[in-house]
Amino acid sequence: MKRSPILAGLLSLIAPGLGQMYAGAWRRGLTLLVGLPVQAALFHAIGLHSLAYCLAPVYVWSIYDSIIAARGRCTSAVLPVLVILALNVIASLQVTQFHIPQLGPQQRGAMREIGGSILVPDLLTRTTAGRLTWSETVRTAARPMVETIYLALLGTGLSLPLAIPLSFLGARNLMSGSPILKTFYGITRGLFTVLRSVEVLVFALIAIAAVGVGPLAGVLALAVHGVGALGKLYSEAIESIEHGPIEAIRSTGANELQVVVYGVVPQVVPQFIAFTLYRWDINVRMATVIGMVGGGGIGALLFQEMQLYQWRQAAVAIWMIAGVVMLMDYASAVIRERIV
Repeated sequence: MKRSPILAGLLSLIAPGLGQMYAGAWRRGLTLLVGLPVQAALFHAIGLHSLAYCLAPVYVWSIYDSIIAARGRCTSAVLPVLVILALNVIASLQVTQFHIPQLGPQQRGAMREIGGSILVPDLLTRTTAGRLTWSETVRTAARPMVETIYLALLGTGLSLPLAIPLSFLGARNLMSGSPILKTFYGITRGLFTVLRSVEVLVFALIAIAAVGVGPLAGVLALAVHGVGALGKLYSEAIESIEHGPIEAIRSTGANELQVVVYGVVPQVVPQFIAFTLYRWDINVRMATVIGMVGGGGIGALLFQEMQLYQWRQAAVAIWMIAGVVMLMDYASAVIRERIV
């Protein structure tokens, strides 16, 4: 259907995006119609009014683009995207008050002290007999490090009873039949998104308020966050399965439960194991941070040493965490390579 370029330009002059929608470019038009006012309102809301006026080139471009769209052609959106990206970078620098500080003698001295302490951690000490042995700091940090590993393991394990069954409800290829199945699919995917979008530290603070300071709060936080993360990974693994075995099993007269048990599960078990190991690896790192807010593990010890400015002792915890994470990275990578 022929469109008038003049009318398209006038519509975009009234409201950016209307001309594109009139010309049939609905997606681009809707993006401009909603996105440009929202971006301008955001700049005004944070007090950067001048940046809102700097969106004028995008407004002019939208008029030109609508005229071209009405003639049946499409222009590149690189220019407006770059302008908006640059303005948001400027806004982020203003909001965060980011600047490179002028380091005085005191700051340089503190940085040298911290850097030197991290490079020379308090690992060894001499006994009265003159023999080298592990320092008291290492002995103190060993138990919290083991606690962190088990905290991550239990947090991962507790997420599985919910993540596994929910992943089947969140797989599009299994839930694309009736409207009821599609509703369950949408609800499940929404749940995964909510659980993943909330930072694990927020769950940790909520758990601490509920059950008190300690490893249990850390376990609960990792478990809740893990349901969303693992559920999404598992459901995507289910969606990527081969449909040949499923059709073969259905041709024998099997019901849907039998199709899932014999056609889907055998295909996804290796990936489920690989994703679970990967999540355990991630949870070890998360558990360290959770410990700093009272969730137990070596993070609590690290935070305590840093608060006391005992950098050599803090360095022991830092290197211990790094060593354990590297070992787990290597081990999980080897296992995943052999399984998948």
